[in-house]
Amino acid sequence: MNDVPVERLMSTDLTTIECGAAAAEAANRMRETGVSSILVVEPDGALAGLITATDFVALVRDNDPKDRTPVEAFMTTDVVTVGRGDTVAELAEPTAHGYTHLPVTDDDGRPVGMVSTTDLTAYLSRAG
Repeated sequence: MNDVPVERLMSTDLTTIECGAAAAEAANRMRETGVSSILVVEPDGALAGLITATDFVALVRDNDPKDRTPVEAFMTTDVVTVGRGDTVAELAEPTAHGYTHLPVTDDDGRPVGMVSTTDLTAYLSRAG
């Protein structure tokens, strides 16, 4: 059960936004799609950062942002990622450290999926 590859439980319907986009645009995209995180990508598709709903709370609290605040101003840049071949057991460490969204990247650093603690919990409840 713990040796199941991440790609079997990751979401592949990714919500992304390019570097340079405004915070308001990111917030609107998250609201429209109903997701609680959005991947920030470079023009070539490489992962640049991650924004979660918690990041927006901090942004509003700290800056009272205008709609022109760039996503780079508040995204997480030291993003912990996993590979599609990593196993469920390998997700234990990052989730134990409080990471709730783990982008799944290919060998070139481009996002191919997302695993959330919700995905992991749902998988484990079905497998158990």
